[in-house]
Amino acid sequence: MGKGKGEDLQAIIQAAVTAAFEVAEKNIEEKLQAAVELGTKIGAAIGAEIGAKSAVKAVEREKKKFREQQYDRRFHNTKLLLQNYRHLNEHFKNAIFEIEQAEEYDETFVDIMELMSSRGYGDNLCVESIKKSTVHTKIIMTHVNRMIDVYGIMCERSSRADDKRHYRILKAMYLDEQPTSALAIAEREHIDKRTVYKDLDAAATCLTMLLYGISGIEKM
Repeated sequence: MGKGKGEDLQAIIQAAVTAAFEVAEKNIEEKLQAAVELGTKIGAAIGAEIGAKSAVKAVEREKKKFREQQYDRRFHNTKLLLQNYRHLNEHFKNAIFEIEQAEEYDETFVDIMELMSSRGYGDNLCVESIKKSTVHTKIIMTHVNRMIDVYGIMCERSSRADDKRHYRILKAMYLDEQPTSALAIAEREHIDKRTVYKDLDAAATCLTMLLYGISGIEKM
């Protein structure tokens, strides 16, 4: 088989695998299985060995892309929650919860945030949807507050000065009752304004891991 024909075959298989991953109704395991089956069928028709190898490579590429997209979405959600922290936490503190109502729900923080993402909500609609359900607000903000406390302890105990600075900047920007501007923070910390935003991203990266557990780690 010529090189050109082999490259065409790989392109066909990649396209088929990509299509399999785009079936919204299927979960990741079903998508992987569909991808393998497609690669196997094409491989059997044109050449089993090259088809099988191309299918495996295509599946690995799709798995990597899926995980990167999943991490990017969760990182974005973490930043969204931080940017709206004061507003959501105030709503949480003033909301009235019924014990019986709360016990009817077995959803977790991850379940709720994944549901919001799967519905394709924009940032504003996502925040408003969280506020509409007092139970969702309680689940989310209880978890967020707990993990922020854990992150604060981790930073305080760290021997790295930049870890401590990350938490100070996070508090000043998003958590303290009165927000501090990025420029004022930069002057106080004796750093460039761009470093303030880099530090916030570093804090959001750690918090994504804490909020989502192992699924919040970029490379799995």
